[in-house]
Amino acid sequence: MSNYFSSDFEQDEAFMQALEQYEEMKSGKKTGYFDADQLADFAEYYASAQRYDDAFEVIDYALSVHPSNTEILVIKAHILIDQEKIEEAKEIAFSIPESYDRDVKILKAELFIQDKNLEEADKLVNEIVSLDENNDEDNWLDIGYLYFEAELMEKALPWFEKAHKVDPNNNELRFVLAQCYGSCGEVEKGTRLYNELIDKDPYNVNYWFDLGRLYYVLEDFNKSIETYEFALTIDAEHPGSILMVAHCYYQLKNFERSCEYYERYREIDPKSGMTVFFIGLCYYNMENYQKCIDELLEALDIDQGLILESVDIYNYLALSYSELKEFEKAFHYIDLAAQTDPSFTETFLNKGKIYLKMDDETNAAISFGEALNIKPKDPEIFTEMGTIYLDFKKKNWALKCFEAINYFTPDYGSNHLMLTYLYGSMGDQENFNEHLDKATKGDPANLLKDMELLSEEEQELRKIIARIKEVIDEDDEMGYTTPGMN
Repeated sequence: MSNYFSSDFEQDEAFMQALEQYEEMKSGKKTGYFDADQLADFAEYYASAQRYDDAFEVIDYALSVHPSNTEILVIKAHILIDQEKIEEAKEIAFSIPESYDRDVKILKAELFIQDKNLEEADKLVNEIVSLDENNDEDNWLDIGYLYFEAELMEKALPWFEKAHKVDPNNNELRFVLAQCYGSCGEVEKGTRLYNELIDKDPYNVNYWFDLGRLYYVLEDFNKSIETYEFALTIDAEHPGSILMVAHCYYQLKNFERSCEYYERYREIDPKSGMTVFFIGLCYYNMENYQKCIDELLEALDIDQGLILESVDIYNYLALSYSELKEFEKAFHYIDLAAQTDPSFTETFLNKGKIYLKMDDETNAAISFGEALNIKPKDPEIFTEMGTIYLDFKKKNWALKCFEAINYFTPDYGSNHLMLTYLYGSMGDQENFNEHLDKATKGDPANLLKDMELLSEEEQELRKIIARIKEVIDEDDEMGYTTPGMN
C-alpha cells in the first residue's frame, strides 16, 4: 500500500467531500458516480484507519462498477497482506493480466519479500526503475518503504538516500532515513539527522527517543540518559523513554537508579514480564537475593515463556538461592534450566559455580565438562570457567582453563593478560615474562579493556596492572620484575 496515513487523506478537502458523497450514496440518501481512482482512494483511506470492513465494502462496490480493475485489485491484495492473508493476496496478484504494471510489480515484490525470496523481489524492483518514468522520488520512496516495512534496512537505505538528496527538507523522510542509519550501524549519520529534526521540532518526543537509542547503540549511556531526560521533560510518562533510561543505568551498573526506572515502567505496564525480570536482576546485582527471588518468581508467573526465556529466570533463581545457601532449591532451578534448554552452556557453568560455593570441586569440574561437551574447545567457555575459578581463589584450576585456550586458540582475546596475572601471582617468572611480552605485542592500546574479568581485590593484580600501564605509557624497554610478586 502507499505510505499514507488516514490524517493525510483528511487534509485533502476535495477527497473528504468525495468521500462524504460516497457515504451518502451508500446510505441511500443520494446517487452518484465515482471513478476507479476515487474508489481506490476510499478503500485505502478506510484501510489506513483500520476500518477493514468498510474498505472491503468499497472494493466490492468498485469491482461491480469497474470489473477487474487493476488498481482496485492491487489495493485489495495489499489490504489482505496487512491482514496477513498472504495466500489470498497471492491469488489476486498473480491473476492480474497487466503483469507489466508498475503497481503490480510492487505488489509482487512485496509478496516475494514475504516469502523471503529477495532475489525475485530485487529483480522486480530493478525492472521498475529501469524505466525512466519510474526512476523518480515517488518510486524510490515506495521501494524504500517496501524493504523498510519488512525490516530490511540495508536494502531500504539506498532508496531513501536517493530520495533525500532530491528532497532534503522532507522531515518524514529524514526521520525514516535516520532510523535506517541507526539500524545499519551508521550511527553518526543518524544522529546528525535526528539533531536536524529536533532543531525544527524540539518538542517531538519521538525524535528525542530515537536519538537516545542511537547513543545507546554507541554505548554512550550517559548521553543516552541525557537525551531521554529531554523526552521525559516533554512527556513525563513516555513509556519507551522510561524503559530505556532503566536500561542505560543498568549498563552503567547503577542498579539502584536502574531499579527506580524499571519500577516506574512497571506502574505503566504491570504485566511486563521483562520489566519484572530486570527488576530482579537489579536486586541480584545489589546482592538483595531474597528480593531478587521474589521478583523472578513473579516474572515467571507473568511471562509463562511468552516474552522471556524461562531458562534465564531459572538460572538467576538458582544463583540467588545458592547465595542464600539454600542449595536444594538452587539445584531444583538449575536442573529446570537444563531441562528447558539442554544446549544453554551458561546453565552448566552456573551449576559448577554452585558446586564451588559448596567447595565441591569434583562436581564443579563435571558440570563445567557438560558445558564443554556442548561447545568443545570453545575459548569463551574456558574463559568463563577460568574466571569462575578465579572468583573462588582456585588459581591452579583457573590456570588450566587459560592454558587450554592458549593451546586450542592461541592469542585469543585477553588470554595472555590472564596468564600474565596467574603466572605472576604464582611466582613463575619465566612464564610471566613470556605472556606479558605476548600481551603487550598483541594490542597495547586495548590491553586493559577486558580487565573487569579479573578481581581487583587481588593485590598481585593491581601491581601487574600498574606494570602493564607503565609499559604502554612509557613504551621503553620492559624490566619484568614485579615488586612484591609471590
